[in-house]
Amino acid sequence: MRQRCYLWSVWLSWLGLPALAVIIGVGVGWQAGVFVLIVGVVAQVAYVRWFPRISRWVGYGSVADEPVEAMPAHSASQVMLYTANVCPFCPLVRDRLQRLQQQIGFELHEVDVTFRPGLVQSKGFRAVPVVEIDGRQVVGNVTSAELAALLTARPM
Repeated sequence: MRQRCYLWSVWLSWLGLPALAVIIGVGVGWQAGVFVLIVGVVAQVAYVRWFPRISRWVGYGSVADEPVEAMPAHSASQVMLYTANVCPFCPLVRDRLQRLQQQIGFELHEVDVTFRPGLVQSKGFRAVPVVEIDGRQVVGNVTSAELAALLTARPM
């Protein structure tokens, strides 16, 4: 199974942290609630930033990239990347796509679906990141080699 972030967990983190801060703020004091909110946001940012180093320790295994052996001669012209802002896999896939974009040349469009439930519902997404190329979608952590293969595949 490919590594991915389920959208319910993304939304739970965005709703749960403020709710916890309010509960603590009411029970203990507003300063404690603000402290919990600040520590929670900093922890989320640190988790996403350091995720490649700690992924094995938190149960996800390696997120190492698989490089492209032979650079494709042609590729799709447009790539859509759907992300959520607390997903640790989204920056990895974004960076891989940006490196391929410099080498191959294609348009890369990124859409953050964190607060766009209508888009999520219309596309049928349950997890991120999602890479969409010529009507084909791949969900989850994708290596550079897999992305290059997807970029050079013929449209459906």
